[in-house]
Amino acid sequence: MSPDVLLLVLLASVLHASWNYLAKTVPSGAPFVWLTAVVMSILLLPLAAGYVWFYGFVFTPETLAALLLTGILHLVYFLVLQVGYQRSDLSVVYPLARGSGPVFATLGAVLFIGEQVSLQAILGLCLVVSGVLFISGIAQGDADRKKVRTGVAFGLGIGILIASYTVWDGYAVKKLGLAPILLEYSANPIRIVALAPVAWRRWPEVRTIWTEHYLKILAVGIMAPLGYILILYAMKYAPVHLVAPTRELSIVLGVVFGAKLLTEQNFRPRLIGALLIVGGIVFLSQ
Repeated sequence: MSPDVLLLVLLASVLHASWNYLAKTVPSGAPFVWLTAVVMSILLLPLAAGYVWFYGFVFTPETLAALLLTGILHLVYFLVLQVGYQRSDLSVVYPLARGSGPVFATLGAVLFIGEQVSLQAILGLCLVVSGVLFISGIAQGDADRKKVRTGVAFGLGIGILIASYTVWDGYAVKKLGLAPILLEYSANPIRIVALAPVAWRRWPEVRTIWTEHYLKILAVGIMAPLGYILILYAMKYAPVHLVAPTRELSIVLGVVFGAKLLTEQNFRPRLIGALLIVGGIVFLSQ
């Protein structure tokens, strides 16, 4: 992986950990997801429209199906993520989701995109998995086992969703030639339409969430798409099975945010796990 691509991935990691921390602090599920989708649609519209104006876009059944599938995967991901954050700690759900995602993404990249995985990359993945076990509390035996088990279940489920949209979006960018900005933008109108009935039924809650947390929603609306667009561009110039695990440096920040800003427990073992993941990233980045 070249230094400039690595820099893109590291910047995306910082953005990703930051917006996930903000999402954890907003006590809402579908209304929050709907509001962020509205914000993202508004902010990204000039960029998407500008791309189409200058470079054009051919509407074919294949490209439209690709954009639709991307939107569905991201919709489910955001909804499950919010529920997971409401039921367990950030420093359990986030690290496990981000740590298991690369493992599933690597398998998907090998099976569906035909990428080759080196022995060094496999060793790096093993370190990532070991770090995830420490961070999630499995290796230490947390006192609140029920809460940890809930976090593990949601973390693994989110990890599968992360792997699914990572592999699919990588395929859409590399094989179908879709522009990252169009791929990222298309997911937001789909979320808006799909969640519109829920937003309508819970409109008082939507207004309250916006009034009390609009700065966080705006920040998430900026950081989430920007971070993922950087990842999509990185995947154009580097293998998916290297980009996906390297971005998990955000796990270190997620553990720190959970312990220092949300006063969550087990900071030391989860920090050890984070360092193991960093070691895995070193192997994967060579």
